[in-house]
Amino acid sequence: MKKYAFVLISALCLLLAGCGARSDASAARSRTVFAMDTVMNLTVYGGNEDTLRVAEEELHRLDDALARTREGSDVYTLNHSGSVRSIDAARLFARADEIAAATDGAFDVTIAPVLALWGFGENADGQHVPDAGAIAEALRYVGREHVSRGSDGVEVRLDLPAQVDFGGIAKGYAAMQLSNIFSSTITGAVLDLGGDVCVIGKKPDGADWRIAVKDPADGERFLGVLEASDICVMTSGVYERYFEENGVRYHHIIDPRTGWPADNGIVSATVICRDGIWADALATALCVLGAESAETLRQSLAETMPFDYILVTDGNAVRYTCAGFTPEKTGPYSYEQVS
Repeated sequence: MKKYAFVLISALCLLLAGCGARSDASAARSRTVFAMDTVMNLTVYGGNEDTLRVAEEELHRLDDALARTREGSDVYTLNHSGSVRSIDAARLFARADEIAAATDGAFDVTIAPVLALWGFGENADGQHVPDAGAIAEALRYVGREHVSRGSDGVEVRLDLPAQVDFGGIAKGYAAMQLSNIFSSTITGAVLDLGGDVCVIGKKPDGADWRIAVKDPADGERFLGVLEASDICVMTSGVYERYFEENGVRYHHIIDPRTGWPADNGIVSATVICRDGIWADALATALCVLGAESAETLRQSLAETMPFDYILVTDGNAVRYTCAGFTPEKTGPYSYEQVS
């Protein structure tokens, strides 16, 4: 394997943390936060300790609002009462609706009833293969048509017993919220949101950030190195959560159109996109769609939401694009595949 002068992104924030005592624009300040069931590492250049404090408070606020199983959260209230007034839920539904339409339903936040049947999420101790009839019944309540938003842009309504789960989009939303918080106070930042990464601005020396894309088959190896600024790199994979029954492995990426785990040869999908919400959702959608449909989708969104991807198949083949977008769209970047 080729050697590169870089560190894996999960270690990068730890490396930068040692510089936090400096006060100039090149000083790195870091904070570790546990939110959304994962460890997040935030590293910023410029700003001050208040910048990180506000960012941490925002992550905890979003965690409290979007957690599906936390009694009193906006999502819990929506799922149990059929309505909620929540600017976060309204914003997320607006974006989720766009993504569901673009992906022909391969990404859908109303998948919650089916996830629960399989035991993913709130019923993790009861993981099993559901009865086909139960899946068919749950699928009746999956789809964009079961959600509506009030004209005020704050109220969200749900046709019960439909249920929603923002797990496939929440970290991307958090990244965009933090980007807004940081926009006027920092010169650059690395947001490691449990392995999903967004970088803001450039490094203090003006260079792009270097982000390692991990090999899903071996956490100590990497597939390639991405050099970029103002970009999000989000990954989903069938290796993350699964169970075995009668010698067969069933993973957590469920196709909302069939109610069964996606089965098209994709092990992991990494999406490179300036918009963290789309990057997060598309990483899941591409695992559902498969390689050929992933390329069709990329081309169809080239003008409205450009993105690139790195796909790993169950035969350990790597398929990737690197159009580089255009500076006026998302800024240039480069990707070097490791042989």
